[in-house]
Formats: sequence, C-alpha cells, structure tokens
Amino acid sequence: MPILDQGVFMKRFLALLCVSALAPAFVAAAGLHNGEAAKITAQVSFLSPAGETFTDASGIRYTMNGWTFSSEPKVYPAQYWGRFPLYFTGSTMNFSVTLSNTAAKGNKSFKVRVEAVHNVLETSGAPGMTLAPTQTWVVESLAPGESKTLQGSAYIPDNPNLPSGLDLTKIRILHLNEGANPDAGLIKEQLAVWCPPPANKKP
Repeated sequence: MPILDQGVFMKRFLALLCVSALAPAFVAAAGLHNGEAAKITAQVSFLSPAGETFTDASGIRYTMNGWTFSSEPKVYPAQYWGRFPLYFTGSTMNFSVTLSNTAAKGNKSFKVRVEAVHNVLETSGAPGMTLAPTQTWVVESLAPGESKTLQGSAYIPDNPNLPSGLDLTKIRILHLNEGANPDAGLIKEQLAVWCPPPANKKP
C-alpha cells in the first residue's frame, strides 16, 4: 500500500474509518410488513468527520482537506463505490437516526425497537466480523407525520486484527411484539458504510 513518509503523523492517518449512508432502506423477508415498511423511514447521519474517502473500480483513496495521503487497491461491488466521511480508529463515531412516519393521515402510531448493528464488510458484499456492540432504542409512539431523532455512538477499536476496507452499520426497525422469532417483527432495514484502512499502521 503506497503511503507518504510523514512519520507518526502519517501513521495516525492510516488508522481511519469513513462512513456514509448507503441506498434506500429495504424490507426484510422475515417480517413481511410491506404496508408498514412503506410508511416508516430511517435517515442515518454521521457527525463531525475528519476527512473524506473515495471508493471506485481502482480501490480506496483517503483524503483530508483535499490531500490524498493514502490508498488501497481493495475493490468492492459497485454499490459500495462513492464518497464517504472519514473517522479515526481508536475514537468514537457519533451518529443519529431520524425515524419518520410518512402516513399522510390516520391515528395509528408506530411502537418500535430500533437496532444499530456494526460489522466488517467483506469484498463479496457480505457482512463479516462484529465491529462494535449492537445498540438498541425503543420508540414508544411515532404518529403519522411525526419524526424522532435517536442519538448513537460506536467506539472504533484500535485493533490490529481489524480488517482494512469497508464496514457496515445496519439499522433494523422492528415491532416490539415479535415473540420467539426476532425476525418475525422486522419491518425494514437500512445500511450505512464505514471504511477503515489497516488499524495496525497506527502507533
């Protein structure tokens, strides 16, 4: 992996994470709550990034203030190409999830559990090792036309075994009464993407 010879300063920047919302939410088959899924949305926002990362057919390019300081030839499926906010390993990434009930009228409120699941993304596009513990919120009432914002955070481990490349945060929206099958109450899921270079480059 080509890097610039900038000593400790450069090594610090080689231990990063970058994050961005990815694609619209999709309905998971287990729940089959198709009508409800169309009436609730989740918007993920990532706060105070340190820089930007760009991914494309040639790999990953890490930048800060327009300066490209490192790159990797790791290539993912095309749906993971784009421009992403950047975060350091060994720090906490703060984010928010805004839920909206888009029903135009009616008196039915959603009562849901929201989960944020963090995993490494394999180059095949499949989720890999767990990156951070799952976070859970309960929204007691989300009325038609109403939005509520949840605040979350994930510590990005300074772990030499953390694979370089992209990571996933999956937002899951579920009914509270799913019973014995945790996927039976699943309404929908939405993905967001992280992208760390090798953590073991940090001093």
